Amino acid sequence: MNSKLIRTIFLALAFGFLVLWVLEFRRAGLLESYWLLLLCIVCFLLFQFSRLKAATLAKQAGESKAKTSAVGCRPSAVSSPAKKPKK
Repeated sequence: MNSKLIRTIFLALAFGFLVLWVLEFRRAGLLESYWLLLLCIVCFLLFQFSRLKAATLAKQAGESKAKTSAVGCRPSAVSSPAKKPKK
């Protein structure tokens, strides 16, 4: 699945559980509604984990791409003939 879609789902679930928790907290109290708060926190932490994992993978991909392009573009004095200056 697309990582942006997963992050969006986790964030929507966290927000939904938070709204449900507020409504349930007003109706029944903390002891009966803490499980909704815990689900909200779990979804938010999963969202953060997914975001940081995607950022790390993108950084690693960028570094490996930079390494390969830097190695491939390195000029070699042996393979290229010396240019004569124009008069």
